[in-house]
Amino acid sequence: MICPRCGTIIPKNRNYCDTCGADLSAYKKIIRLSNSYYNKGLERANVRDLSGAVQYLKKSLEMNKRNTAARNLLGLVLYGQGEIVAALGEWVVSKHFQPEDNWADDYMEKIQGNPTKLDGMNQGIKKYNLALDAARQGGEDLAILQLKKVVSIHPDFLRARQLLALLYLHNGEWDRARKQLDYAVQLDVANVTTLKYLKELEKQTKNPSQAQEEPLKESGDTIQFTPSTAVYTEEKPNIMAWITLVVGALVGILVTFLLIVPTVKKNVRSEYDKERLDYSSELRIKEAALTSLEKETALWKQKYEESARELSSIQIPEYDEHMYDKMFQLISSYIETVEKKETKEEEIIELASQFNRFDPSQMQNTDAVSLYEDLKNQVYMLAKDPVYQLGRDAYSEGDYTKSASYLQSAYDYGFFGESCYYYLGRSYQYLEQFDQAAVYYRKLLEEYPDSSLAGYTRTRLGEMGMD
Repeated sequence: MICPRCGTIIPKNRNYCDTCGADLSAYKKIIRLSNSYYNKGLERANVRDLSGAVQYLKKSLEMNKRNTAARNLLGLVLYGQGEIVAALGEWVVSKHFQPEDNWADDYMEKIQGNPTKLDGMNQGIKKYNLALDAARQGGEDLAILQLKKVVSIHPDFLRARQLLALLYLHNGEWDRARKQLDYAVQLDVANVTTLKYLKELEKQTKNPSQAQEEPLKESGDTIQFTPSTAVYTEEKPNIMAWITLVVGALVGILVTFLLIVPTVKKNVRSEYDKERLDYSSELRIKEAALTSLEKETALWKQKYEESARELSSIQIPEYDEHMYDKMFQLISSYIETVEKKETKEEEIIELASQFNRFDPSQMQNTDAVSLYEDLKNQVYMLAKDPVYQLGRDAYSEGDYTKSASYLQSAYDYGFFGESCYYYLGRSYQYLEQFDQAAVYYRKLLEEYPDSSLAGYTRTRLGEMGMD
């Protein structure tokens, strides 16, 4: 167990910290409570009660945010509900708290190792949002079409199946609604929304019970077959037999044309009328859907025009879809470089340059941004001295462009000092960037007024006419 105050590792049977003297009895109770909630969440997850598992796991993390086992399981449960973005967020935070020997690495690698599936999930989420907006605006037909595409490419997206079932319930399509709700129950057996929709479905489809047919009773009577007693006798040739045969054939043909053929024609006609009616019904449905789409198009066109007028002067930054991929690559480079037994200065400088080029402003996950800042500060702390030395070497060789670049990087990495200020200002002065040079000369005079370089600094400012 780790002391929450000073970070010292202490035995489990101790109720106080030997280093800082903190009382750990309450902290240990909180840890046990967090583990208890985790175990309950695990039990719910094992029986596909994902909603209950989410509640217990969130309570576990409220007790102990560093419980990586609970956080990893929460990510798996959210992934099982189709919430891929929320799942990745939990695993990134888990990786921050436990950088090594963490199952979150395997989970994220499996997802990122299949770009086609990941892109399909992303498209499914976008189509779900479009369907939700369409349903709110009354375009139920369009919403159903979009949701069908969503569940085809992302079958485990629970919210999409619930919304599709709700639209079927609203349209009175009970069988289709039941199919979606049955699948949703398989995903999450105790989801409150799914159970509420199932209750409403049962209420709408409830019919009076029908009497069962009476089973057939077996009879004890046997059927008696009476053998024929007629005696066969050969008849003499008779012309009437041929006449009777011909007449019978003619009567059969006549019966066929008078009774069978009209019946067949009637059946064919009935089948044709039925197919035509089905086709007409389908055509009317498609026409209604087309009308709804036209209305929806007109509505969206009007909203687009209004939004275009309102947003004509707003600059919307583009979102980098591969932002977190770059973040993972940066973390991987950090691990490969910093954890080496012998790390070269060139590798540290290159790693610091990668962190300097990365822009975290578009990342929405605050924990991911915090992780980036922590790693960046560690890398900058390692890189600032070697970069400063490169700047001094370049200054000594008279390459003021390189010296300005290196010394500026050293300053950005946190190398603050009178020598850095002076030589950085001097490099900018040689490059005739006098405003930049004056900035660092004045920093030296403000922070180190008694420095041995202060007199030289005032002389340089005088040379530039910036006393």
